[in-house]
Amino acid sequence: MGFLKDEKIKAGLCFLLAAGVVYLAFRFLLPLVLPFVIAGLFAILLYPVVRFLHRRLRLPIFLAGALVLLSFLCLLVVVVASIGQMLMRQLVAFFQNFEAYERYLTEQVGGLCFGCDRLFRLEQGTVMGVLSSAMEVLMEHIQTDILPALTAKTLKFAAGTAAILGTILIVIVSTLMVLKDMEKYREDYCRLSESRYLGGLLNSLKGGGMAYLKTQFLLLALISAILCAGFFLLKNPYALLLGIAIAIFDAFPILGSGLILVPWAFLRLFSGAYTQAIILFLMFLICQVLREFLEPKLLGGRLGIRPVTMMLAIYAGVKLFGVAGVFLGPIGLLLIRGIMEQEKDCKKVVWEEEE
Repeated sequence: MGFLKDEKIKAGLCFLLAAGVVYLAFRFLLPLVLPFVIAGLFAILLYPVVRFLHRRLRLPIFLAGALVLLSFLCLLVVVVASIGQMLMRQLVAFFQNFEAYERYLTEQVGGLCFGCDRLFRLEQGTVMGVLSSAMEVLMEHIQTDILPALTAKTLKFAAGTAAILGTILIVIVSTLMVLKDMEKYREDYCRLSESRYLGGLLNSLKGGGMAYLKTQFLLLALISAILCAGFFLLKNPYALLLGIAIAIFDAFPILGSGLILVPWAFLRLFSGAYTQAIILFLMFLICQVLREFLEPKLLGGRLGIRPVTMMLAIYAGVKLFGVAGVFLGPIGLLLIRGIMEQEKDCKKVVWEEEE
C-alpha cells in the first residue's frame, strides 16, 4: 500500500513538473519561435505542390517553392482583402444604424420585462428596474475598465504595426528556406522519431496535435460558411460578420452557437417570423450535427482524451493564454501526457537494464 502511495505521489509530481515545463515553454519560448513554427506549418502545407512541380516540370526546388509560395500569398491576400472589405462595410453599417438597433432592442426587452411582471404578478416595471440597474453597473464597468484597456491595446497594436510587418517578412523568408531543405528536415525528423526518448513524444504530438489543429480549423471554416450562408438566406446585412463571429464563439466549450442562435430563433418565433425562426433552428442543428459527427470522425480517437478532460484543458488554456488557449490547452495536455509516458518508458528501460 505504501508502494502504491509512493507511485501516486511520484506520478503527481511528474505531472506537475511536466505541466510547469509546458507552461513555461508556451509562455516564454513559444512567442520567440512562433514565426518559425508558422513558417514550418506553411511549408508542410505547401510542400506536396512544390514536390509535384519539382518532379513533373523539373523545376529547381527553390524556384518551385518560390512560385508556390508567391501564388499562395497572392491568393491569401485577395481572400483576406475581400473578406476584410466586406467585414469593414458591415461594421460601418452596423455602427451607423446602432441607434435604431438600440431602440428596437429596448422595445423588445421592455415587452419581455412587462410579460415577466404579468407572469409573476409583480408590480409593473419591477423587472425592467432590476435590468436597468444591472445595465448601469455594466456600462460603468465598460467606461471605467474595458474602454481604457481597449484604447491602450489599440495604440499598442498601431505602434507594433512595423514589428508585425517584420514578423510577416520573417515568416515568408523562413517558409521559403524550409521548403528548400524540406527533405533534410524530414530525414532529421525520421531520425529523431526513432530515438528512444523523443520518438514517442514527437509521434504523439504529430498524431494528436496536428489532428486536433486540422479538425478545429476545418470545423471553423465549415461552420463559418454554413452560418454565413444562412444569414445571407435571411437577407441579414451583417451576414459575414455574424457568421464568422458566431463560428468563433462556437469553438469555445460549453458556449457554442446555440447560446446565440436558439434564443434568437425563439424571439423570431414569438414575433411571428416563423420562417426566420425555422432557418435559425436549422442553422443551429446543422452546426451541432457537423461538430458532433465530423470531430470524432476526423480525430478518429487519436487523442485518446475523454471529453471532460478536453473541456478542462481548453478552459485552463483560455484562462492562461486567452483565445489562443483553445488550441494551446489541448496541445499542452498532449505534451504533458507524452512527457509522462516517456518517463514511464525510461523507468522500464532502466529496470530491464538492471535485470
